[in-house]
Amino acid sequence: MMGMQVRLAAGGLVLAVVAVAGCGGGGSGGGDDTLRAELGRITDTAGHRAWVDFGDLGAQRKAGLTGTGPAASQLGQHGWGEIAPSAPLTQQSFGFDGRKADVAVEAGNPPDTGGRLDGGVEPSAVAPKVEALGGTPEKDGPSGKTWRLQHDHEISMTGPLADTFTGASVGRFNLVRSGGSSLVHASSLAALDGVDAVGGHTLGDDAAFSAVAECLDHPLAAELTDNGTGDVKAAAGGTVLGVGTRGTSATSLTNELCRTNPSASAADALAAQLRTRLASGRSRAADEPWSQLLTGTEVTVEGGPEHLVRLTGRPAGGRGDVLMQALLTGDLAPLLGG
Repeated sequence: MMGMQVRLAAGGLVLAVVAVAGCGGGGSGGGDDTLRAELGRITDTAGHRAWVDFGDLGAQRKAGLTGTGPAASQLGQHGWGEIAPSAPLTQQSFGFDGRKADVAVEAGNPPDTGGRLDGGVEPSAVAPKVEALGGTPEKDGPSGKTWRLQHDHEISMTGPLADTFTGASVGRFNLVRSGGSSLVHASSLAALDGVDAVGGHTLGDDAAFSAVAECLDHPLAAELTDNGTGDVKAAAGGTVLGVGTRGTSATSLTNELCRTNPSASAADALAAQLRTRLASGRSRAADEPWSQLLTGTEVTVEGGPEHLVRLTGRPAGGRGDVLMQALLTGDLAPLLGG
């Protein structure tokens, strides 16, 4: 499984967003600034900088990326990977169907992980379901009314939540907040507020995350982290790395990688290294040459204040997210020199 379960096995990561002049052209994925809008709702903390997973589910549906095809199944769980398999049960227990949401995002490292679904949620359907599960009122937030179902960080293997979820995902709904057309859920109140920010400093205010989000250019799905080495088992590296997938159909997908660098010379060195390793290197996780996993690759130095380097390529063999999977497994580290 992708998303949170794979990430828990591998380590922690991050997503982010903010508007600045960057490298993207007219977006072919979401067609707006959805990613940056979501990053603007996430507080700028070390945990959130370490991992954000984003899925533009509405854009994926528009592109016909639904069902069980390889690309659809890979992309469709980004932003809500831990709870996506429970979608039919969450509809029954919580009154919402995540498959109908427009956007999904998760941020933070366990146990303080928070997630939100924007669009496609009816709070009037959620409220009675949550109250029937024993939810008690908590302080409301920007996205609406809040209920507590378990203590912070609690993971109960019995009871109504255990009947809906499995494993660690049981704790993802200790707190629920819903209003407008959104639903926010988290393991703790702090984690809930962390992905439902209003005011303060957010990931959308960070210059490096903003530049990377702009460079990814309206992705269908994306992951960002301030561990720019791409090795999810390592400590944060200080440079911001983002990977994503763009496209308007399963046959027109493009994988994107954007990374900041400390200087222009470092950007030039990274670009040269990427070109060499893409041409002659091999993916450890897939046990295939990079040239067979990604075709038509192009590496450019976008420059700017964050000294961005951008890699684009077409995923081969019907795959959807070669680079995002490589980030989750730590397989990008050799490619990036980690």
